[in-house]
Amino acid sequence: MADLDRQFINRALKITSFNLAAKDFQSLKHKKEIQHLFFTRFFSEYNMSKMLNRVDESKMKALIKDLRQHAGSEFEHVYKYNLKGVGPGEVMLYVLLNNAHLGGGSSAGLDLVDASGGYEVKAVDYSPQGYVNNFKVGGTFSMADIIRGVQELKKEAGRGSGAEVNSTDLQELEKKFPDEIKGYYKKYAEVTYKNYFKNHAIIFLSNKKGGGYQLGDVIAIKKVEKKDIVFERITSGTIKPRILMK
Repeated sequence: MADLDRQFINRALKITSFNLAAKDFQSLKHKKEIQHLFFTRFFSEYNMSKMLNRVDESKMKALIKDLRQHAGSEFEHVYKYNLKGVGPGEVMLYVLLNNAHLGGGSSAGLDLVDASGGYEVKAVDYSPQGYVNNFKVGGTFSMADIIRGVQELKKEAGRGSGAEVNSTDLQELEKKFPDEIKGYYKKYAEVTYKNYFKNHAIIFLSNKKGGGYQLGDVIAIKKVEKKDIVFERITSGTIKPRILMK
């Protein structure tokens, strides 16, 4: 026993998750118990009375920054908590909001249901130009005709026949087929706004350090308008947008 690597053993014994399922977070039934587990393990000396009773952008920004400063590296474990079907930051918001639960069942595809309403939660990258990106738009609506049309323009422009269409490809299409590509941009904004963005506000969380934000920061809680939606690229069989925050 004296030859054992105690540092290795301590690391192996460190708990970063509990025996909880996604359904445990989809109601308030065991809310206090789950909050207690997370605070006991990750935020042992933080004052739980600071938790919020409803979604409030300015208060959430301040709380998350304060909690990160207090918890150090433990904060990342909660932000990235591994729960099947649940995205980054969602468990964190469940823990920090006393009356919120995660979506599921009859929540109509929402990620977070709070006393103030329902929200999608998106972990995104932020650019200093005022946009967020690197996320997918959920929903059951089809964008196949837009994708095919842009891919055909790419092929006609001599940019190859691959399914991916990046920002350089789009810049070339804007030069060679300005009216056509702008038509697809407009249609994309209309379709995604009508079928997705207009239905609920979105909590945008910073998924990495950069652009003035730290991991887990609330960038904005925003009801995205049609004018905010930018067609950014086609990748992995879908269109990824950029969304103007300013």
